[in-house]
Amino acid sequence: MDKNRIKELLKEQNNTRNFSHIWTESGEAIRPDIIRSNMLTRKEQTSILNCYELKTIIDFRISEEGGGSKNPTYTDAMINHLPIAFGNMDFKKISELLIIGEIEMIDSLIESGYRAFSSDFKDEVKSFFSVLLNEDNLPIAFHCSAGKDRTGIFSVLFLIALGVSRDDVINDYMETNNRINAKKISGKIDEYIKLKSSVNLPFSEKSIQVLETLFVVKKSWIEIFIQGTNESFGSVESYLKDEIKLDMEKFKKIYLDLKRV
Repeated sequence: MDKNRIKELLKEQNNTRNFSHIWTESGEAIRPDIIRSNMLTRKEQTSILNCYELKTIIDFRISEEGGGSKNPTYTDAMINHLPIAFGNMDFKKISELLIIGEIEMIDSLIESGYRAFSSDFKDEVKSFFSVLLNEDNLPIAFHCSAGKDRTGIFSVLFLIALGVSRDDVINDYMETNNRINAKKISGKIDEYIKLKSSVNLPFSEKSIQVLETLFVVKKSWIEIFIQGTNESFGSVESYLKDEIKLDMEKFKKIYLDLKRV
């Protein structure tokens, strides 16, 4: 197994969904043609959401993950490449984390990335919302490799900008754990490491636990992201309005649909 095999394992997952089932606190629904996903490799990922073609794909993967390349499934889609190294699923990165070997230390590293995300990736956040503010770009899908950390954070920003409650925002983030088979992916990678890699881990069970940490999301992580943004910028809403310069009213007019009856 190499990085291409990891891609194959992630392709098998279905972490693709829209937000049309989520309501804002003021009772509006979200239009269905904005989609979050893991890597897009099958038309069925979006057609099941009644979205058969995509005009725009926002790709957060770095080049080592295949980021920025033309999508062979959605050949007509415009690719907006916003590479973000945090949370990447390149095999080299996974191996480095396995060498660390301590779940608590890996967890701490992930938490640090979540806490600093709003500050570290302001330019990427601005670019993301710039694409979304052009209604001609719809239907839009945004994705990374697993659709969990980078895509998860951008989904949180998207939903908070629309006025969705914190509970519903976090529930959408945590839904990833129902869609990614972390145990299966971890077991396959562990088999490869034991056979081929120079990484020597004394306990296979421990290595699987470490790997599983890399393929799940935790409520504490997204809470740390929100807390870190609040501490640096006052609130997520202030961050979007004052730092990102997002026109919140225009954004809501584009993405909010009918009110709940």
